Amino acid sequence: MKITFEIIKMSLGDPVTIAVLLILCCFSLFAWGIIITKYLSLKNKMGANIRFYKNFERVNHFAEVESFFAAAPKCPLRFITGAVLEEAKNLSPFVSVETLGPRSEMLEDTIQREVEACRMIDDGKLSFLAMASNVSPFFGLFGTVWGIMQSFYEIGTHGSADLSVVAPGIAVALVTTVAGLIAAIPASIAYNYFVSRNTRQEIFYYNFASRLLSLFKRGDLLAIEKVFTERETAKR
Repeated sequence: MKITFEIIKMSLGDPVTIAVLLILCCFSLFAWGIIITKYLSLKNKMGANIRFYKNFERVNHFAEVESFFAAAPKCPLRFITGAVLEEAKNLSPFVSVETLGPRSEMLEDTIQREVEACRMIDDGKLSFLAMASNVSPFFGLFGTVWGIMQSFYEIGTHGSADLSVVAPGIAVALVTTVAGLIAAIPASIAYNYFVSRNTRQEIFYYNFASRLLSLFKRGDLLAIEKVFTERETAKR
């Protein structure tokens, strides 16, 4: 441990090494800030979505969705439901066999847009984690190459390749490599974790939206069946 502190202390004597370490420190701090906030946000969203979906399972008709929506907690599923309800209000109240397909397609387009909007929100700031995981090792490598160059310069100055001359410089050079890996590894793990979870969340959004669309289609079919039934009754 004492040796490690000595190496770090020696590395702080070079301005280039200091600059590299500061950049890597900023990458690491920002990455950890994003990781923590994203994890808490994802946890809250997943909890709210699950509560929303469990309550939504009690809805049997599309006409009941609006009253359910008014009392539901804020979450991505509520956002999707609100957009579908708004689009449904713009449709004609008269349903026929010819308009059945186009009406459903209008809602499908709305669902597609809203799910993609939710995914973009969920993926926000993940690009920084990807950048940090890709760039940090290269900054570390740059610092290491610079340190090795300094070591060779010391060899030329002292006119000796003795280990006592070369080793301290090499050790200092490797500090930036370690710092680059420390910044890159958590960012890479977090990026892949959040992308995976967001993909699963997106599938969950589409499954919910499919159930909501089925309620709408069922309502249209019931309306058409009611008209046909009334016509048959009138003929008799």
